Amino acid sequence: MANTKKLSLINDAAMGEYRIEAYDSRKYNAVFYSIRELYGKVAQRQLGEAFDWETFKQHFEISFGKAEERKYTMEQLLAFAKDKFDYSLEKLIEYNQRSWQRREQRLKQQATYRKLELVEQPATGGDSIFAAEIATEEIA
Repeated sequence: MANTKKLSLINDAAMGEYRIEAYDSRKYNAVFYSIRELYGKVAQRQLGEAFDWETFKQHFEISFGKAEERKYTMEQLLAFAKDKFDYSLEKLIEYNQRSWQRREQRLKQQATYRKLELVEQPATGGDSIFAAEIATEEIA
């Protein structure tokens, strides 16, 4: 018989306030919100103009709860994502990161447009276009 050693896990309880949650626990929100967005986009394609994000979010919350409630385990969410979207943990995390990047870009664009609107107050005839161009250069 082969003598096999069992791997013992490291007990990090002595880390006290510096102790961190397991990787899966830290990534729960990313997985949860990725599933919500993916599910919503598929439903939006199916329903077309009849789709409403706010109503969808309410239905999603009834089914899945809120992220902070953790109604389902990480394993359950991953099994659901695999079944519905063929997405693994890694793919869901990548999707979530791209989603955050898109959100940040959208916020930057909105901030740029707001600054342009503020600058583009016509003081004298053709000055508003010139001021808007300068504001765009300063923002970039």
